[in-house]
Amino acid sequence: MKLYFILFFIALPSILFAQSNYQPGYIVKSNRDTVKGYIDYREWDRTPKAVQFKVNKTDRNVSEFDPQSIRAFGITGLEHYISYTGLISMDKTSVPNLPTGLDTSRALQSIFMKRVTAGKHLALYQQKDDTKNRLFIADRSGNIVELKYYQYYLDMEDKRNKDHYDNKVTEATYYKGQLIYYANQFNPGNTSLINAIEQSGFVEVDLKNIVDKINGGNVGLVNQQHKKSTRFFIGAGANYTESEFHAIIYRLEPVSYSIISTTISPKLNAGFDFFVNPNVQQLIIRTELNLSYASAKFTTPYNSFYSFNQYTAGVVPQILFNIYNKNAFKFYIDGGLSLNFSTYSNYKLYYLTSPNDPQTPYTLNKYWASFPLQAGMVFNKRVELSFTYSGFSSYSSYDGFSIANRTMSVGVKYLFGK
Repeated sequence: MKLYFILFFIALPSILFAQSNYQPGYIVKSNRDTVKGYIDYREWDRTPKAVQFKVNKTDRNVSEFDPQSIRAFGITGLEHYISYTGLISMDKTSVPNLPTGLDTSRALQSIFMKRVTAGKHLALYQQKDDTKNRLFIADRSGNIVELKYYQYYLDMEDKRNKDHYDNKVTEATYYKGQLIYYANQFNPGNTSLINAIEQSGFVEVDLKNIVDKINGGNVGLVNQQHKKSTRFFIGAGANYTESEFHAIIYRLEPVSYSIISTTISPKLNAGFDFFVNPNVQQLIIRTELNLSYASAKFTTPYNSFYSFNQYTAGVVPQILFNIYNKNAFKFYIDGGLSLNFSTYSNYKLYYLTSPNDPQTPYTLNKYWASFPLQAGMVFNKRVELSFTYSGFSSYSSYDGFSIANRTMSVGVKYLFGK
């Protein structure tokens, strides 16, 4: 089953890129004419280099547009992108892939940029590719400038050893001076705004708040939806757990045997979903807390009896992908890693020939891991039905035998949020 788990994650990217999701949208041609139709709206962790467009959703013919062929495009009520051709920064700004020394190199490129916010004075745009995340400011006249931010290694010579250099990460926050220029132009004398700029980080949420303050609000986006990127859920279900006692007896020749004990028990869970793109909600990072119970009873071929109760809390980070993704109905597959903490009670170990002479019970692991796979359906973004399978995972640490659980479960969850 671990092999299937690995294959799931290998196959997931190809499944993801194979999906289409045409939503009402538009393109703006070079002559400024707007054509309404449908845009293939993806997760877009990176800004798209080209988009697919249909005039009618049922059309078989698909047109593809890049930044040099259209002025803008958008998904109605959700996102708006403009085309831009100009010099953009090419340095890397993510540790550990940083340049040594300040790298101000730029390259002439044609790109799409997503509108983050807009108002009466300025608009903020974002573009992300494999090199870096960039943010741009556009004024009312249409001038677009990139906000400058650099991270790099600064070589500091160790005076104790002339041959040793210790790389120190430093940053150049020129974007703060650029924003202060706009603040003084449109909000002169606003010291609290200047202080906010000085304290800002080069992240979208900080710069959006500052541009909104310069504009006096994001009045240019009153019709744009802003969906939450997280939701909470609670659920319950039933577990069918097979506890396996597997042992090897060393006599003239090694002899192995396995005994299965089954438990049907309730399961409770709760957690959070994080949407990679809240508007699409196709790829989801889920973190879940499970509470479950199992009761194991084993009678071995060698006239011994062993039993215990197991109470488990599991924290399960996982990746969920909606194969079919509509508002009224979704079908998903899911895989993750369950980090389990178990407590045990009602230990019993004795020989059937002398039940009143208990033996010292085995010590079982408090911490262990399992690998659940899941498939499920979501109705009207509120009710989720699921089936989960987790292959045998051991929680004993003795030579010669192991105890492991395999679990199948069905459950229902209620999803809060949209």
